[in-house]
Order: sequence, then structure tokens, then C-alpha cells
Amino acid sequence: MNTLVQNYAYPSANLINNLQSVIYTDRKKTSIFIRDIMMLEGEGNYTYVHLSNGKKILLSKTLKEFCNLFQQNDFARIRKSYLINLNYLKEVDLSGDVSVIMQTGQRIEISRRRKTEFQQQFRSFKQKIKKSLDLLKGI
Repeated sequence: MNTLVQNYAYPSANLINNLQSVIYTDRKKTSIFIRDIMMLEGEGNYTYVHLSNGKKILLSKTLKEFCNLFQQNDFARIRKSYLINLNYLKEVDLSGDVSVIMQTGQRIEISRRRKTEFQQQFRSFKQKIKKSLDLLKGI
């Protein structure tokens, strides 16, 4: 089910704090939590936002604009048309068929130009998770 978005609200400080982003769908406000965004798929001047509940929302913004907004929120650009949330990764294959598998089972190949950058982002993400787990164990 696709929802065409009339206007996209201006990003607020909430977006940077990983709380929520507000979009206008069918002339009403809808709050979307960044943690619920599984991935973004660019298609020209439009972007599909895939949510963890299976919904798919169409926005009239380019994927590049979202990359700038989600830089600090565990998102990685793995292809020209895909920006994924690292929290929804199921599997990463960096040998041979360089790709990721999302929790939905969808396999997305990593472009060869973005492979090195993705590896760095993924390493940083794993370290961040490890630190969080270590803190929880200490409590």
C-alpha cells in the first residue's frame, strides 16, 4: 500500500535526536519514528520509505536529501538507490556476492564503490552495539 505525500514537513531537532519525523500524508500529519524506518529506496525525485510494520510511503524528496538527514542515525547508503537502517540487518555477506539481507528476507547487493564505506560504517555500528551491551552488563 503506497501513500502519496503532498508535502514533507521541514526536518526538526527531533529528527536529529532520533525521536520522530513528521510528514504530511493525504493532508494530515503522520508521525514516523526513525527507529521504525527499515530502509529508504530512491526512485528519481521520489523516495519510498519502507517501515518495519510493512507499510511503504512515497515522498517527493530525493534519497540524497534523506542521506544528509539520517547520517547520525545508523543508516548506511549501500547503493545509489538504497539507504538502509543497520538495526534491521539480518545478515551481511562481504565475500563473493557482496550483499546484505534485511530482516524481511530481502537481499540487496552493495555496490562496489560503496563497499569500503559500508564496511567502515558497519564496524562502527558493531562497536557502538558492543559498548551498549557492555554498559547493560555493568548495570
